[in-house]
Amino acid sequence: MRYQVAADDPPREPDRFVGGALHAAGLTPSGNAVDGWRLSLPSRTRVYGVIAREIDETVELRLRGGSDAWELTLRCEPIETHAAHAAGLAGVLLVAGAVWVATGLVGGVLAAATTVIAGSLLVEVTRQWAFDALQRSLRGLVGDLGRALWPRTPAQIVEE
Repeated sequence: MRYQVAADDPPREPDRFVGGALHAAGLTPSGNAVDGWRLSLPSRTRVYGVIAREIDETVELRLRGGSDAWELTLRCEPIETHAAHAAGLAGVLLVAGAVWVATGLVGGVLAAATTVIAGSLLVEVTRQWAFDALQRSLRGLVGDLGRALWPRTPAQIVEE
């Protein structure tokens, strides 16, 4: 995700304003304007829409100036969100195995297959909800930081 403004409007005191905005949001960054900032973004996801899992995604921020625009780039690879929902899928497979054994090795195939299909759909839906929520929070974070660096300057947020 990138917060972009015109090249003729440099950011105001990046270390001070980005650090202040992150601390106001309850986040602790490491780094500086030259090398970029790195922080852990705590959040929560719900596997199966019910089981709450605390996760911490790693976020990297970089400030870049170019001939046509200044931009604050935010990068996040949702590794912990993937891991939480992969564990949910493993749970579905365990339940399907238990259903198969409980209903008989031959007669339980249909029940186990139904359990896998239904459980996989549920995991996928809640996984998509988690990614949507993460994207909303990242968009809000980059917007807040961009407005701290360039108050009263028109900007656009570009998502990749």
